[in-house]
Amino acid sequence: MYTFLVVLFVLLSFLMVVVILLQSGKGQGLAGSIGGGMAGQSMFGGRGAGDFLSKTTAYLATAYLLLAMLIGIIYKGETEEVQKSLIQKQMEKQQAVPASDLPVAPIEPQTQQPNQEPANNSEK
Repeated sequence: MYTFLVVLFVLLSFLMVVVILLQSGKGQGLAGSIGGGMAGQSMFGGRGAGDFLSKTTAYLATAYLLLAMLIGIIYKGETEEVQKSLIQKQMEKQQAVPASDLPVAPIEPQTQQPNQEPANNSEK
């Protein structure tokens, strides 16, 4: 579902770029250069192409915004369960490993008595 929405989002982005570039600005834009400038005018009438492209841009921008919010909500819901810090993952691994059945001898700290000097193995 998430992958489908992302692909749809990318396609919608490209479509919106094309529609925005087709709109005529002060220099007649890309819409005027296609077909010698008369194809868009005769198909939609004098101002029909501008109105059609403006409305299409508005609808595409609305769909773009809603789809972006939907993808954000879905992504946040999926990643809250999946994302954990490395420390949390390591602790879970350590807790999952059962304790060894081998006996462990206690380790006693070796302290040196103040009156005793260390034994020297070399003889004079």
